[in-house]
Amino acid sequence: MHAPDALTALGRISSEACDVTVVTREIMQVPPHSHDTTNHVLVTEGCLWLTMAGIEQPVRPGQWCCIPAGTEHAERFAERTSAVVFWLRGASS
Repeated sequence: MHAPDALTALGRISSEACDVTVVTREIMQVPPHSHDTTNHVLVTEGCLWLTMAGIEQPVRPGQWCCIPAGTEHAERFAERTSAVVFWLRGASS
């Protein structure tokens, strides 16, 4: 099931060590970028096509992926996709 509107409406839940977001993405591509946080992503619906180190891999419902801080990556969504993202500050993968 896609993330309910009420859950995505919360935006970002923040603490000192970690933020949590619940997102739904429509068909789109996100160009290469990086974050200063280590991101752990749990896909709940659809498919996240994640490219790191030049390799694109699918992340499907129930699967996790980790994007280490400072790692350049790109995202592609070929269908409506929902995920829970943990943004860890000062953490290693």
